[in-house]
Amino acid sequence: MDKFKKYLKYALLLVLLFIFVSIMSKLIIISMYKPKECTVLFENPKIEIIDSKATNANGYIYGCITNTTGSTIENKFIKLDCYSEYDNNINTGYAQIFKLEPDESQYFTIKYKCQGTERVEISMSDTAPDYLLNPIDIELTQTQKMALVAGGLIVIYYMPVGYLFGLFPF
Repeated sequence: MDKFKKYLKYALLLVLLFIFVSIMSKLIIISMYKPKECTVLFENPKIEIIDSKATNANGYIYGCITNTTGSTIENKFIKLDCYSEYDNNINTGYAQIFKLEPDESQYFTIKYKCQGTERVEISMSDTAPDYLLNPIDIELTQTQKMALVAGGLIVIYYMPVGYLFGLFPF
């Protein structure tokens, strides 16, 4: 019975450690994001930047676009350009506007990953790269799914006895 209680304590400590590390990691990552200034290069339609933050490696912009043009906007893209300190365009992100009636609003989020972003500019575009317009859907066949399951079972079968994923000996 003492051995069972000992293992139960270890399991509880492991779960508590996992929860603590998860919470602390999330807090550290959130604290790394600093506000980032954005420049909107057009007036109509109106773009309001709600939140714009970035780290040294990536960032995001959350905003709202309101159609103030008086006509319907269809199949356009909000384009985000990231520039380095030497004014080189180092990354471009897009958010699609499907259909926006006059005086209607739509929220958007653009996430980007690039190092050394000094300034961010937002503009409108009629087109976007092909990989955004035609995303690749990877769908596994039944045979491929069975092969993955069989591979996993083989790995588990040949794992040394008494080990939990080769990390924790019992």
